[in-house]
Amino acid sequence: MGNHARMERKYHLWFSWQYEQEERWINEMSRQGLHWKRGGVIRSEFERDASVRYTYRLDYQLGLGKEKLQEYLELYRDAGWEFAGNCTQAWYYFRREWRPDEDPQLYTDRESLVAHYMRLRRMITVMLLLNLIIMCLNGIGLLPRANGHLWGIYVPVLAIYALLFLLLGIGIVQINRKLKTISS
Repeated sequence: MGNHARMERKYHLWFSWQYEQEERWINEMSRQGLHWKRGGVIRSEFERDASVRYTYRLDYQLGLGKEKLQEYLELYRDAGWEFAGNCTQAWYYFRREWRPDEDPQLYTDRESLVAHYMRLRRMITVMLLLNLIIMCLNGIGLLPRANGHLWGIYVPVLAIYALLFLLLGIGIVQINRKLKTISS
């Protein structure tokens, strides 16, 4: 891509269990000549270049040390994938030049795909449990001081936690459905 390429920001909201939707979106952006450069939870940056198109895939890998990260990146490089970058030190973005007759995947065997979904489910479950503990500790700390005006704090905070637990629960259900589909 040339030095004069134009960067464009696009806003989105994806949850971890929706990474396949994010892949489709990024691939559609590439079809339009926009290529992923950096990402975040709600914003991604793309570089415009209509002369090329890529197929993008995302992978969740938490806690890769420096040595394991190099082995991990080499594994995909050897399989024909270019490392495009990462987001939150857990999501890794890979790409390869698009070909109309193929739909390349990072995971080509059932066991690897199951392990991938299990990592996602474990992360979502840990987030749910940690937030439940934090909510309980905060509640225990505030309960003795609960007089009339604290209810104005309790209700919005509990509503936020309820929404968070709902979203994380949906994520676990979605991952379980994917695991069930693979097992069938």
